[in-house]
Amino acid sequence: MFGLFKKKVKVGTVITDSFAPKQEVHTQQGVIKYSKNISKLSYKDLCIEFSNVMAAKHNLMMVPRGLKDAAENQKKVTDLVDKALIICIFKFGQEKVLSFANNDLTRVNKLINQCDQEVAANPVWPDEHGLLLFNKLEQYL
Repeated sequence: MFGLFKKKVKVGTVITDSFAPKQEVHTQQGVIKYSKNISKLSYKDLCIEFSNVMAAKHNLMMVPRGLKDAAENQKKVTDLVDKALIICIFKFGQEKVLSFANNDLTRVNKLINQCDQEVAANPVWPDEHGLLLFNKLEQYL
């Protein structure tokens, strides 16, 4: 059983590792690179990437960290929030995302978190989680 889980995690990592995320979109150049990378993904892989981003964010926020690591941890969480937003803009379009929130990205982030919590209530594989999350968000965007 453990070998199956390990294999699934390895296959499931598209861009973002849900257990060891890196700060990637903290610069304009990083945003452009990440946007190009997700534009090359199949829809299934985009769903996996979205799930991995949300899982990584959850993992970083739920695991206790010392004060020494808090600043670095917050940078990574902010990066993951930005990735989720980039993914939503890629999937739904900038106009839909911004019009939902009247240009208030905090509202979009709250919506993403709310929908993710609802989807995460029933654990599924990352590709299905991402698909369900997109479907849930589509009701609002």
